[in-house]
Amino acid sequence: MRRLVIFSILLIMVWSCASPSKKDSAENFIVKRGTNLLAKGGSYLEKGCFKQAVTNFTLAYQDFQASDHLPGMAQALNNLAVSLLGSEEPEKAELFASRALIINRSLDDSLGQAANLSVLGKVHLIRGEDEEARRLWQEALDKAHKGSAELRSKILNDLSVALIHAEMIEEARMHLNQALALNQDSAAVHQNLGKVAELSGHHSMAEKYYLKALALDRKEGYTPGIAADLTVLGNLYLKMDRKPEAAETLARAMGLRTLLNQKDKADAVREDLRRAGLDVGAPTHEVGEEEIPPACR
Repeated sequence: MRRLVIFSILLIMVWSCASPSKKDSAENFIVKRGTNLLAKGGSYLEKGCFKQAVTNFTLAYQDFQASDHLPGMAQALNNLAVSLLGSEEPEKAELFASRALIINRSLDDSLGQAANLSVLGKVHLIRGEDEEARRLWQEALDKAHKGSAELRSKILNDLSVALIHAEMIEEARMHLNQALALNQDSAAVHQNLGKVAELSGHHSMAEKYYLKALALDRKEGYTPGIAADLTVLGNLYLKMDRKPEAAETLARAMGLRTLLNQKDKADAVREDLRRAGLDVGAPTHEVGEEEIPPACR
């Protein structure tokens, strides 16, 4: 299913939406439609199609609000916040996650609160408020103690990012190992383990983790993740003085960033190549099928 490129850009913390009660049939229809829109938005979100996800989650929220369906409203708001983080709009993400948190506190939904707090942790990390981010993620972890392994793994992974940012490498490693034990198939966890290994000077181990993250993101078809994996891998090759591999890998990353309309990130990769004295032209190979951005329609 993360400025540091290592933190997971995608945080899909979708808890089960309450089933419609047996009220008026028209109201039930609206709630059912909202639930279907949530699912449709989730499918876009999983592929990194943030704009389309926002559209569907907004429509879902409108349906749930019309029916006064509080669990659905909270879920739609949180998923909107996740999508907006993916679109690099943290201010709007904070607004929606905060509204969702208020609703979930009124419902005494601890898992919903964990998801909201985790999104807010990302917002504070983006602002450079590392201590507040760590506090929010620790609170999220406490709230999620009865949640799914995937949910706890995601929060542990995000907490590790704040720890890496604070140069608390060994504590980050401990949290990441716990996260990996909960979810072996998390590309984000493998990427962050690679970062910890790289910072510790274990470059060969870092390469293995980055390649594993890349394989997992390719399997899921998550193009933003593939672009991030290629970026950290290419920069690692620069550090290892493996310039031909670095040039190829970073060129592919730059191509994907361009296809994803991530101009600033594409420019950053181009600058990395320029500083290393490498060719900054287009990729010299055909982009693999798994690396073509999903059809966001």
